[in-house]
Amino acid sequence: MSQATGDAEAESARGTKRSAAVSLVLIAGVGATAYGLSRLEAGRRTEDVLVYRSRDACLADRVRSAQDCTEAEAAARVAYAATAPRYETLEDCERHHGPSAGCVPGATVTAAAQGRFLPVMTAFMMGRNPEQALPVQPLYPHAPEEERHAHGGGGGYCTGSGGRIAFVGGGSRVQVPTEVARTTSTTPRLVARGGFGGAGRAVASAGGHAGSGHGSGG
Repeated sequence: MSQATGDAEAESARGTKRSAAVSLVLIAGVGATAYGLSRLEAGRRTEDVLVYRSRDACLADRVRSAQDCTEAEAAARVAYAATAPRYETLEDCERHHGPSAGCVPGATVTAAAQGRFLPVMTAFMMGRNPEQALPVQPLYPHAPEEERHAHGGGGGYCTGSGGRIAFVGGGSRVQVPTEVARTTSTTPRLVARGGFGGAGRAVASAGGHAGSGHGSGG
């Protein structure tokens, strides 16, 4: 074999190794991108939930058992008294929850809320089935002043931790972001003017789907 032939074969081998190395880098990059997308998608997971205004509405829907409906409403009432957001004035409460929704002196709900104002619990949220192990949550009217002025409305509900559930139709079956369904208040919050925001926003109708983040304005 001549020197020229040997050099050519060596260069060809080096080129093959370089191509293989580049391919591995590209594959690794694609894998990292896929991983990133999967993480992003995981952050958008939703839960199927049921929203009822009363135990009777839950019973009439016949999705969960009578015992489940009874226990869920009772649990929501307990959570309401213990964790409902507190406002310093009636005006502050109505600014977030709406003037017609009903904000009441805290002492009428629990002695621990003496001197504050609480929104009325107007509904409760529970999982579609027991296997989800979702916490039952009390829900409050959502009608912040700035939305009423800007859009002539507002509406739907919000959780004690700030997650929003805004209905655009009827029905009890809703999909909400997982963080809204599984984030609960453990202690009441004193809410300053401007409302409480945060955990997420779900815009849904019967069998609807999750929406975008819920800002701090309401």
